Amino acid sequence: MIDFVDYNLIWRMMRKRAPSRSFDWDKLAASFNETFSGTSDETEEVVQSLNLLPTDTVLDMGAGTGRYTVPLSKNAAHVTALEPSKGMLAYLEENMNNAGQTNYSVVNKTLEEVTVGTDIQMHDVVFASNSLGFDDLRAGLEKLNALARRTVHILWFAGPTRHIPEPGVMKILGAEMADMSPPDYLTIVHVLHSMGIYPNVSVEKRTNEQRYDSLDEAADFWTKKGNYSEEIQDRVREYMREALIPDDDGRFHTETANYPVRIWWNTEDYSDHSG
Repeated sequence: MIDFVDYNLIWRMMRKRAPSRSFDWDKLAASFNETFSGTSDETEEVVQSLNLLPTDTVLDMGAGTGRYTVPLSKNAAHVTALEPSKGMLAYLEENMNNAGQTNYSVVNKTLEEVTVGTDIQMHDVVFASNSLGFDDLRAGLEKLNALARRTVHILWFAGPTRHIPEPGVMKILGAEMADMSPPDYLTIVHVLHSMGIYPNVSVEKRTNEQRYDSLDEAADFWTKKGNYSEEIQDRVREYMREALIPDDDGRFHTETANYPVRIWWNTEDYSDHSG
């Protein structure tokens, strides 16, 4: 098959404009842990969709503060958390300890820094939740495929990113989502297709609700989560004043529609196409 469009190049170009490149993930660890602490129905649904066996080893690539590492460890024999941020790993280890889970190990590196077979051995299942933070998408996908003995599962999104930056905040700050968002799932699928891997894809609509005790809490939350400077916090507060929906208990919430995507394939089906 002739590739008329270089989707790996498109990924690289759009990655250069993505705001996450400048994020200090150590400083963002606390807000991430606050947002994703505990196990939600959505998290459990994702973990169950992996069809893990009790004897499985799982690589959680870009594990963050352990949102998935904790439930994965309860359904597998061992989980390796690959995470470059020491701040994120500190919360992950605390969360694993609080859950009473010891069947895990951590690797404090990026995927690009990892040597397959040296830094990390093959795992039965490789899992990556919104963590494809590398410029060379094809090289990253090839490494994930090489690390998986049975399956690779990737969580991503369709349309504007489901997490940060919040679209409404970006608008009032004068930035267009088209200029700030990383590529959505179609770019990943196209690159996999060029590798000879034809993955399963599932897209669904969800409504995300974020709750706050006050207007100031909402403004602080998005200022920290979006990596915005404190100088523009007043503008974020003005946006939140209009966007917040009051609750009967005196609190507030926002509602955002998003489209999470799951991409997965069996590596044994494509063992001759991963190089």
